[in-house]
Amino acid sequence: MTGSTLKIETERLLIREWRPEDRPGLERLTGDTQMMRFITGGEVWNADRNDGLVARQRANLTATGLCMGPVLLRKTGEMIGVAGAQPLDRLQGCDLGWWIWREYWNQGLATEAAAAVYGDAFERAGLNRVYAVIDPDNLSSRRVAEKLGMRLHGRCTADQTASWRPAVDVLLYVAERATD
Repeated sequence: MTGSTLKIETERLLIREWRPEDRPGLERLTGDTQMMRFITGGEVWNADRNDGLVARQRANLTATGLCMGPVLLRKTGEMIGVAGAQPLDRLQGCDLGWWIWREYWNQGLATEAAAAVYGDAFERAGLNRVYAVIDPDNLSSRRVAEKLGMRLHGRCTADQTASWRPAVDVLLYVAERATD
């Protein structure tokens, strides 16, 4: 499936393609050590790494119709995270991800975003398999994956899932399309 737009809506959230006005929100997320603790071990991102994420996601969207996009509160338009699906270049399937700004933790927004991209991946995009690559210490994301019905596939290093990831230990969750 190919395309160049993304629009996933829930009761409280909108996940869409990247726009220039999303830059400050992305910098807020990736510039915060607390936010990045389960993504990069707390290492903050510089402008080049932010640019790389956006460029990779734009290319993913054009090629596959999928990307990790900004998560906006529908009520205010504020960017509060990143969520979506992205192709993995070392596994057959896509990675589902959800990052929610820490001010909004414990409000069910990560589960809401994750459930929306999970449904989109199987329904609109027609994927057969999705993964979630999760830091073993990230109990909240592990619970979200389990709420979605994903099962623990095992341990590996993140670079075994995608070439752009570091060689750090992760848990790999998986879900496959239900067959009738």
